[in-house]
Order: sequence, then C-alpha cells, then structure tokens
Amino acid sequence: MSVAAISAARVLVARSPVAANKMRKSTSSAKPSSTSLDAKQPIPVSIRSRPDNSVSISIHAKPGSKSSAITDVGDERVGVQIDAPARDGEANEALMGFMAEVLGVRKREVTLGTGARSREKVVIVKGISAEEVYRVLKAASGK
Repeated sequence: MSVAAISAARVLVARSPVAANKMRKSTSSAKPSSTSLDAKQPIPVSIRSRPDNSVSISIHAKPGSKSSAITDVGDERVGVQIDAPARDGEANEALMGFMAEVLGVRKREVTLGTGARSREKVVIVKGISAEEVYRVLKAASGK
C-alpha cells in the first residue's frame, strides 16, 4: 500500500470521532517509553558545547555588587553578580575566578571569549560538559 493510500485511509477513518480517538491512542502508545533524556530539562541556549570539547556560556555580568553570585540561568544569558568594579579588567578577572570556583575547574580552564569591555560576555570553560555546567549553575542560582 502506498503512502498516499495510507494517508487517504487515515483521513476517512479520522472523520468518525470514535475512530479518530482510537487512532490517536494507538499512535501515542507506539511511542517509545520515556527515557532519561526526556526527563531532563533541555540545556538553555546560553550554555553550548563547542567542537573543541569546551563549553561556551553567555553571561550578563553585573559588576560592583556586594558579593559574587549566580543570579539566574536564562535561555539567552546566565546572570552573574561580580563583587569587583568594572575598571581595568578587575571585574573580568573576578568573573573568571568566580566561574572556576563555582564550576569546580582550575582558573586556567576558564577564559573570556568575547565581551572584555561589555556586560554581555562569553566565557569558555574546558574540562566540563555542558550538562554539568547547566546542573551546577542551576543549583548555584537556587532556582
């Protein structure tokens, strides 16, 4: 039976409300059972795996705060408060050190990709997976 014939048969059967309901149930039961991937939340766009086995994190930095903290893990950016002023690269250095501490990697594994003079930054982290970065940052944000 051709694909067109099968589609036409489904349309005819689906015109009956009872048949349509049965067809929906039969197709939904054909789906594979939920896996561990389905149970996980998708990793936001702000945290991306890179081809060189590193992870890029899009950050909205808030320098000059009382203390350093992860404020939120959004789809577009990760909010990070930095306890250093935005002057002479102090906030960037503090951000690299803070991210290394939070993620549990060496400071040399964390580099600033872009945004040296902007609040919108991209931080590159080696030695950790995107899934682990998301899990740790989500826990650190408390949300």
